[in-house]
Order: sequence, then structure tokens, then C-alpha cells
Amino acid sequence: MSRQRLEQTVLDALADESPRYVVDLAAAIDEHPIAVEQACNRLRDGEDIRSVGCRRYEITAVGRRRVDDAQPATGGAAVSTETESRS
Repeated sequence: MSRQRLEQTVLDALADESPRYVVDLAAAIDEHPIAVEQACNRLRDGEDIRSVGCRRYEITAVGRRRVDDAQPATGGAAVSTETESRS
């Protein structure tokens, strides 16, 4: 998994349940704890998450915005119109 993808996966997991220990995050996303710890350090440096002690992290408002920005837009429904179905 790329660094960027791993960081996004960690953020997504923390958005679902926060705070979490690194080992629990690693188990939840099926990644090695050291890789997850390194991703958490980068995310902490970028203020997307914060340490709450003992290798436990929670998502910040900045991180929540990043998660929301990564979600696909759901503004319009994929519905075909009458003119699209005519041949």
C-alpha cells in the first residue's frame, strides 16, 4: 500500500472509531503496526490526528475535513433520462 493510501486508510479508520491504539488500527486495516505507527507520525505532524498517549491517536477537525474531501460527491443520482434511453 502506498504511503498516501495508508494514511487515508488510517484516517478513515479513525473517523469511524476514535481514539484507537496503533495495534488496533493495524489489525483493523490489516497492515503492519510499524507501518501504521509511521503513518500516524506523519499524520500527527500534519495535524490530521493527535496523540492521546500510549500510542493512541484520535482524529482532529483537520483530519475529518481530509476524510470528507476524499469521499466521492453524492450530489447527483445516476438516473437515466427519457432521452438517454431512446434509440
